[in-house]
Amino acid sequence: MKKFRVWDKLSKTFIYPDKGYQGHYILDLNGNFHNLQNGSGGDEYVVQQFIGVLDKGGKEIFEGDLVNYRYQLGEHDTELTQGEVYFEEGIFHFDRSMEWAMNDVCLISKSLEVIGNIFEGEQTL
Repeated sequence: MKKFRVWDKLSKTFIYPDKGYQGHYILDLNGNFHNLQNGSGGDEYVVQQFIGVLDKGGKEIFEGDLVNYRYQLGEHDTELTQGEVYFEEGIFHFDRSMEWAMNDVCLISKSLEVIGNIFEGEQTL
């Protein structure tokens, strides 16, 4: 089973369908979220998938999360940078400038730290 969270544009909150929604929602074949309790759906929501990786603190990483990460520059040097987790061409990435892919996320996941997301708070890249 895939895990998702859904950003509700109107209430400006996340919905976690696997936590307390008792099956009163559907994802249609186009990937749109529909709340069956109140009849809302479609463009009012942004669906984001869990990428299957936890950050260094054990927090689940979803599309749209902003992450700090360290990568190896040389034998002893590392650099701290930030990126946004996104899905493109069948692969999860987290840095558009460096074109990291899911394989890279798995390899360096111990250095990833979720610092926010694209919808909440003051965190921006």
